[in-house]
Amino acid sequence: MNIDLCPLCFSEESNDMFDDFENNHYVRCKKCGLTYQNPRKEIEYEEEYWKVSVDPDGNKRIHADEKEASLRNEFATDIRYINKMNPGKILDAGAGYGFFLSGIDDQWDKHAIELSDYCVKYIKENYPDVNTISEKIEDATYADNTFDVIYFYHVIEHVDNPNLVMKNLSRILKPGGLIIVSTPNIKSFVAKRFYGNYRLLGAPHIIMWDKVTLTKVMKLYGIYPYKTLYPYFKTDYFSLKFLLRLFDKDKISPPFYGNIITMYARKC
Repeated sequence: MNIDLCPLCFSEESNDMFDDFENNHYVRCKKCGLTYQNPRKEIEYEEEYWKVSVDPDGNKRIHADEKEASLRNEFATDIRYINKMNPGKILDAGAGYGFFLSGIDDQWDKHAIELSDYCVKYIKENYPDVNTISEKIEDATYADNTFDVIYFYHVIEHVDNPNLVMKNLSRILKPGGLIIVSTPNIKSFVAKRFYGNYRLLGAPHIIMWDKVTLTKVMKLYGIYPYKTLYPYFKTDYFSLKFLLRLFDKDKISPPFYGNIITMYARKC
């Protein structure tokens, strides 16, 4: 599907950037600087997508078996931060298998929204304490000012209309509430060095964000970042094996500092 307008600012003007390692083409908006896939690949986020996949290095991944690794690497810092807060109502927006909420203290009132019926079934069977619905985030009908915390982890790079998504998340977040947004960082050192071989490109990632564009879409809807993290050094990915791969730009890029940007923000 061809994209005529920038998904963030709706400008018609863009520059061609590169083709990635799967031959997806990316452009960059001349007005706001957003990088996005054009033409856009259509992805079905059901059992075939979630059950088994092959990562950019050719490794077979069974996602349901990755709970402990996810809690240790992807979610650990955010879970510690939230569990130090006074318990309230929390939403995992785009919850996948629900691993993140399994690490949140049971005093919290836990909710999940997930587009995949396959994942919703998994969460309901494995985490019955989580109130789970299958719906698009932009269509979610929670009441205004419902949640104290919203967790939005590696979802915004998948959505068709980030404005509608962020607008609805802002609506259901309480004034002063916390939202944590995490996504690949297209302005990272590795992304700039490896271009189309940046490992966090690929068909499902239709919009690639950086600190400037991510801050812009949040501020449009009254959400203001106060803390930015680039998780890496306390993960399993911080290793000599991956560091040595930085020298070969002809191969898929390794995990590295700055690849992932996580922003903590509050609704004003």
